[in-house]
Amino acid sequence: MTVPPRLPAALLATLAVLAAGCAAPAAGRAAPAAPVTALRAQVAAAPEPCDRPVVIGHRGAPAAAPENTMASFEAALRGGADWLETDVQTTKDGVPVLMHDSSVDRVTDGKGEVAALTAAQIAGLRVTVGPGGPEPVPTLEQLLTRLAGTRTRLLMEIKWQRPEDVARIARIAAASRADVVLYSFSAAHLRQAHEEAPRLPLVLIQGGGLADPPDGLPLAGLALDTGLATAERIGAERRAGHQVYVWTLDDEPSWQAMSDRDAAGLITDVPDRARPWVDARCRAPRSGQPAPAGTP
Repeated sequence: MTVPPRLPAALLATLAVLAAGCAAPAAGRAAPAAPVTALRAQVAAAPEPCDRPVVIGHRGAPAAAPENTMASFEAALRGGADWLETDVQTTKDGVPVLMHDSSVDRVTDGKGEVAALTAAQIAGLRVTVGPGGPEPVPTLEQLLTRLAGTRTRLLMEIKWQRPEDVARIARIAAASRADVVLYSFSAAHLRQAHEEAPRLPLVLIQGGGLADPPDGLPLAGLALDTGLATAERIGAERRAGHQVYVWTLDDEPSWQAMSDRDAAGLITDVPDRARPWVDARCRAPRSGQPAPAGTP
């Protein structure tokens, strides 16, 4: 599921030399003696890959564009987000759209519950809260199409809704060519989604007042609010084989604290600021730690 760590240039160069040395010699020509000792020395001297938490654009980059719009997601990608995070609600006629709230009142120029409006009615609205001009409300399929075949992972929150809508969302995600993680506050929703899309990783969200127990779910990880993301809790989850993603972290002290605690991901409204901060703090991978969910 994740973007692999960026390999240092020195290591890439060394690997290229090793690959060239392994190539078969042309017919009838003796292979030159490989400078084995020099190559080993180069490999030994090459810096280790970096163990960095992934930068996750919360609703895209809402400090740069209206939240959960294509403009916001594009801003997050330009800012260097490894993953995107979004929220999925379903319209009256069964179309999954990207909206955090159950109603459109807060962020758009319209009124009403998402579940009481048709897809055509939602398409006529504009998201007006946030920097930049008004933006359309995307459908889930629009974002999945944009991410299909890319290395950007989508952390896709299934909001509270009808069982048939949960099943539809999971099927659409599974049928896409995008790299998707199903996540939700609801263990029941995750269980149902897993039945529809068993190959997609699951992440359970927990906050101070919203903390469903996992109940045997095959979780790849948890998303914790900062109040729950103590060093002890993160350590316990990692030992259990779970990655921990923390929300919502928008300043350097928060990034530092969660990096020190070995959080796997920083969910942030400002991915363009988190990216250079994370990149400047390369650390050697710790042995015996699970790879982020979905890593090959």
